Amino acid sequence: MDTVPNILRNEGGFSNVSGLSGGALAAAAAKAATASLLLRINYDSVDFRKVDESIVNIPVRFIPHPDNNAIREYAVICTGLQIPGFNNVSELHVSVERVRKLSDIPEKVYIKPQFINLYIDGGPGVEVLTEKCDIGPAQYAAIDKAARNLIFQSVADVIRFADVMPLLMIKVSTVSFQNTQVMPSRILGTDGDVIPISQHDIMMEIARTLEEQYDRGIRHIIAVPGNGGHKYVQDAVHISMANCIRCRNYIGNTIDMAAAIGMENFLLVGNASKLLRLAAGIMDTHTWTADGRREVLSLHTVLAGGTISQARILQDIATTDQMLLKLTEWGIRDSVMNSVCNKIGDYVRNRIGGKPMNFGVVPVHHIYGILGQTPEISPVLAAVSREQFALSIKKQ
Repeated sequence: MDTVPNILRNEGGFSNVSGLSGGALAAAAAKAATASLLLRINYDSVDFRKVDESIVNIPVRFIPHPDNNAIREYAVICTGLQIPGFNNVSELHVSVERVRKLSDIPEKVYIKPQFINLYIDGGPGVEVLTEKCDIGPAQYAAIDKAARNLIFQSVADVIRFADVMPLLMIKVSTVSFQNTQVMPSRILGTDGDVIPISQHDIMMEIARTLEEQYDRGIRHIIAVPGNGGHKYVQDAVHISMANCIRCRNYIGNTIDMAAAIGMENFLLVGNASKLLRLAAGIMDTHTWTADGRREVLSLHTVLAGGTISQARILQDIATTDQMLLKLTEWGIRDSVMNSVCNKIGDYVRNRIGGKPMNFGVVPVHHIYGILGQTPEISPVLAAVSREQFALSIKKQ
């Protein structure tokens, strides 16, 4: 659409953003990369609030890494912009990558106690400081404190909605115009704040995915709140997850949209720590919204024939793993989870509200496997399995 790369859109039409700093552009690209990696949200642009409260829309471009699913990279076009610390830079790139082992993290990277799971480093085109200065210590990338803080915050805002705490390496690099030799760049300043990701962004992505699947003729869907359910289905059940809906913590909203759009079968598979909350009618499973796991398992321990003393013991346990271990030791885990799944079925059925969509919910655990399932799930499993298998072998 835009024919001039150094023009960025805002609410007033177009605005020259030559005054924005390298730190601001890097933070925008970092937000896009993190959202793509953790939430599967793909941005074409990122909103930035300048110090004068005006909103600038910064276009970003996805850089594919087809051989590495653990990394996402976005670029911002800089051609024609007057950016402090840049000399003949055509693009600024930011990659965000999951770190599997702490030993993989280089020694000379920036960290901040507030964001202990995040690491910032420079890549190609970014100067490495030869001596300590106002920007940073010797042998570290030339990314000043203000820029680092903005990048850290923009990534942390996305992580909050992902409801996980992954180790992430954030790497900033620059590309010179037509690969000419230029002075290494410095990433400096902020000029404002990246507007944080919102619930609306996530809901729009879920809605877009559902609409795309419906338009392709898909009527029997599988949804997962997070990686636990995704991995279990992929590894143990052998249903293709290429077309799954990542509903994150917005389980109730996803059910609403799937039923409204006309889906016929809805299979939800997820970690028990999330799905237990459905038995209390908690359909937004963010930890900060509500917990309810102890209350659910304590109540259903009694309903399944356990004792008040056992229920009280569960009330004093902090984690789902520990509670399930106790139920296993007492020999009542299966009966408790059967009771829990029956109640989950009641609440999900009420949520669907009479619309003609069948559903099944399957809580899983990384040690115990399938913990239970809602009633009348067999037709749902069969329909979803058939369609997802057909999609997996269909020629693209």
